[in-house]
Amino acid sequence: MRRLLLLALSGAAALYVGYFAVPTIPAGHLIINFGYYYILAVFSLFVLYAARLARSRAAVWRSWMRRPGPVGLALAAFTLFAIWTDSFKHKILFDEFVIQGTAYEMHATKQVSTVLRAYDIGGTWQTIDTFLDKRPYFFPFLVSLLHDLTGYRIANLFVLNVACAAALLGLLYWFANELAGRGPALLAVALMATMPLFGQNATGAGMDLHNLTMVALVACLSVLYLRVPCEDRLSLLVLAAVLLVESRYESIIFVFPTALLILVGWRRAGRVILPWPAIAAPVLLVPYAWHLRVLRATPLFWQLEEGQTSAFGGGNVVGNLKGDLAFLFSFGPELANSWYLSILGVAGLLWLAYAGASWARRRPRPPLRPVEWAALAFGLGVAAHFGVLLFYWWAKFNDLMASRFSLPMCLAFAVLAAAMVASLSARGLPALRAACLGLGVWLLVGGAPSYARRLYTDGNLAMQEIQWEHAIVESRPGPVLLISNKSTIPFVLWHIESLITAVGAQRGEQIRYHLGQGTFKEVLVAQAIRPTDANGDMGVDPDDLMPPSYHLATVAEKRFGGRLARLSRIVAIDPEPKKAEAAPQGPDVPSALRSISAIQARIEPPVAASTSSAPSR
Repeated sequence: MRRLLLLALSGAAALYVGYFAVPTIPAGHLIINFGYYYILAVFSLFVLYAARLARSRAAVWRSWMRRPGPVGLALAAFTLFAIWTDSFKHKILFDEFVIQGTAYEMHATKQVSTVLRAYDIGGTWQTIDTFLDKRPYFFPFLVSLLHDLTGYRIANLFVLNVACAAALLGLLYWFANELAGRGPALLAVALMATMPLFGQNATGAGMDLHNLTMVALVACLSVLYLRVPCEDRLSLLVLAAVLLVESRYESIIFVFPTALLILVGWRRAGRVILPWPAIAAPVLLVPYAWHLRVLRATPLFWQLEEGQTSAFGGGNVVGNLKGDLAFLFSFGPELANSWYLSILGVAGLLWLAYAGASWARRRPRPPLRPVEWAALAFGLGVAAHFGVLLFYWWAKFNDLMASRFSLPMCLAFAVLAAAMVASLSARGLPALRAACLGLGVWLLVGGAPSYARRLYTDGNLAMQEIQWEHAIVESRPGPVLLISNKSTIPFVLWHIESLITAVGAQRGEQIRYHLGQGTFKEVLVAQAIRPTDANGDMGVDPDDLMPPSYHLATVAEKRFGGRLARLSRIVAIDPEPKKAEAAPQGPDVPSALRSISAIQARIEPPVAASTSSAPSR
C-alpha cells in the first residue's frame, strides 16, 4: 500500500513539475544543459537491469551464441539482404542532418542541442550557434556514444541503423516464434526484411528504425515479465518504455499498452509489484513533457502550410486514409511498399477478428499466453498510433517522406501474417508453403523493380546537389567559407565553415575584412537558377541574390532535375559608404562599448533565424 501511495505521489509530482512548475523557456534550457545526463542515467540503469536478466538466463543465450544454427544464418542473411537493397545515404533532408548535429553536440559538449554554425578557431572546431531540436534525443545519444568510443564519424549513424536492423529482425523472430512457431516466425522476418521501406531505413540516417526496434524490444520484454513477474523484469520493462518514449514523439502511445501489461502481470503474480524504477517512472517522463511543451510553443517546428493554424485536425482524416491505402496496396515500383505484406496483414487482421470471436464464445475460455497478451496490447498501441497519424496534416504514407510512419503497422502486419499462417497450418492446410511461394512471386514482380529503382534514394536531387557542392568545396585550396542557399548543418558536420544566404547577404563588411586578412582563401556562394520572368528567361532565384556590391564569378553549374545549381566565388565586395560621425557626447564609455561590439561583430557576427528547409516531422 505504501508503494502504491508513493507511485501516486510520483505521478502527481511529475504532472506538476512537467506542466506547471517550470516555464517553457527554462524547461528548454534544462533539457539543453541536463538532458544528456538524464538519458545517460536512464540508459545506464537499463543496461544494469539487462545485465541482471542476462545473467539469470545465461544458459539460454550462451547456447544460442555458440550454435546459432540455421535460424542465426537466416537472420544474418535477411539483414544483409535488407542492406543490399539500398545505398548508404541520407534519405530525409534535412531531418537526418539535424539528428547528426544533435549527436555531434552531445558528443562534443554533452548538451542536447543541434549545431547550426561553427568555425575553425586556432585549429579547434568551435561551435558558435546551436538550437534545441524538436526530436527526442535517445537516438542521437546512442550515436554520440559511438562518437565517444570510436571518434567523430558521420558514418557512425549508418552503423547504428544497421545494428538496429539486425536487432529488430532478431526481436521479431523471437516474438513471432513465441506466438506462432519457427516457420511462421521466419516468414515474418522475411516479409519485413524484403520490404523496400525497411532497407531504405536500414541504410539511412533517420531515427525511425531505431524507434521500431525499441517498440519490438519493449514488446519482447513484456513477454518475459508476464512469464515470471518479478521486480527486476518489471524494472527492465519500465526503463525500456521510458527510453522508447524518448525515441519518437508519438511513442508515448506505447506507454499505455505497457501499463496494461504491468497490471496483467500483477494479476498473474497475485500481488502488486512496484520496484523503485517503476515508482520513479512518472518523474522520468518529465523531460519528455518539457520537450513537448517546447515543441508546442514553437510553431516553426510544425512547418505548417500557409493558412494552417493547427497540425492536427479532423479534416486531414479522409485525405490521409486515401494516401495510406494507396501506399499499402500500390502495385507499382513508385513506392517503397510491399503489397504482399499488406495483403497478408489485412488477412491476418480478419483472422484475428474471427479467432477472437471464437475464443469469446468458448466456455470455459482458455487463458491467454503471455505472448498473446503482449501481441494484443501492442497491437492496440499500433492501432492508436495509426489513428493519431490520421489527424496529422502531413502523414500520407504515399508521400515519400512520410512513408516511414507506416513501419509500426508493417511490423504488426508481419506478426499477424505469422499467427494466421500458424493457425491455418494447424488445421492441416499448407499455409506456410503457400505464403513462402507468394513471397517469392512478390520478390520477382514487386520487390525487384523497386530495389532496382531505389526511387527515393537515387531520386533525392536535393541530397545529390549537396554532395556536389561538398565535393567542389573540398577540392578548393585553403579554408573556404560557403554561403549556402539550403542549410548550414550538413557543411558544419563536414567541418566546412558556412552561412545561410540571408546572413551572408548582410555581412558584406565582415566577409570583405576576413578575405583581406586571409581568414578564408575563398568565399563560395550557392545559388539556384530558374525562370525569373514571363518569357522563361533563366536567372538567379530572387531568394538567392547577393547585394549589388558583391561581385561574383561562376565556378561550376550543374542541373538536378528541373533545377540548375550554381556555385560562384566572391571576387570582391565594394566597401560600404562611410557614414558621418556624430559629435561625441557624454563620457566615452558608451563609445568604447560600441567599438567592442563592432569588433565582436567582425569576429562573431550574429546569425538570423536559420533552420532546416525541408519538411521535418
